[in-house]
Amino acid sequence: MESHIKFYLYAMIVKNLRGVLLFDPSDEGVSNRIEWLRKRFQYRNLGIPPSLYTDKFSELYKYKVFRRLYYPVREAEKLIKILVGIGYDSVFVEALVLASSYISPLMVLSSKYLKLIEENSLGSVGVCKELSIKDWKLHMRIADYTILDSYENSVIQAIEYIKNINDSLKRKEIISQRKSFYEKDKKRYWRIQCNNPSKDFLYYLDPLIIIDKNIDKLKNKLKIEYSFGLAILPVINLTLI
Repeated sequence: MESHIKFYLYAMIVKNLRGVLLFDPSDEGVSNRIEWLRKRFQYRNLGIPPSLYTDKFSELYKYKVFRRLYYPVREAEKLIKILVGIGYDSVFVEALVLASSYISPLMVLSSKYLKLIEENSLGSVGVCKELSIKDWKLHMRIADYTILDSYENSVIQAIEYIKNINDSLKRKEIISQRKSFYEKDKKRYWRIQCNNPSKDFLYYLDPLIIIDKNIDKLKNKLKIEYSFGLAILPVINLTLI
């Protein structure tokens, strides 16, 4: 991880970012999904976490659409180290924290991460049919609105959670509030939802669920300065492509 952080590198990317990618480089299906994204985001940027932006990646994808991400503040790097330190996959954690830091949806390209995402989500948006290109483009934009509209309140909730870290009832109440947000926000996706979904298009990943599961290990390590990296994240399931 980087020890020196230049804020301008973050500032020049954040406004035009439309998603942060999460993938396993050894997954054979990733290259096709990345190419699919490249064709549909010619005028918008997609962020690649530092650990995934290898020399090989930069050689294969010499397109301006794919931008290497940076830690905007040192607390981002510290939060990642804390969560990796309790046993979570470093690539997953880095993508999670950076997606929250850049106020951007997370886009998962490898099925390897789906179980972990599902286990730590408030809920999901399920679909019963194959999505058209029009469906994908529209609902990826809607996912962008999901995090833009909720980010301020979501971070405030994370601050309150950390302030009340020793109060189990307060922690439960905050996560319940976030669950209520999911129940309301998922209605944005009414065009593609169905009663008996066979696949999940989108998850509402909540870092506070991860923290609550590991509260004894994390109780003395979390600071309110980390709250910007703990927002509810819409996670678009691109393994459906």
